[in-house]
Amino acid sequence: KHRRRTSKKQFSILEKAFNENPKPNAATRRELAEKLKMTVRGVQVWFQNRRAKAK
Repeated sequence: KHRRRTSKKQFSILEKAFNENPKPNAATRRELAEKLKMTVRGVQVWFQNRRAKAK
């Protein structure tokens, strides 16, 4: 298992989604994951980390 860095493109999309809604529901996370070729878990963790950073 390797850690996957988010690409600049993935990051900008995630960042935009975060600004619109810092706590996305499961459906939104699934949508983002499909769009970004990431796992739903990966998206979830990204949002958790991003919320922690935003504090």
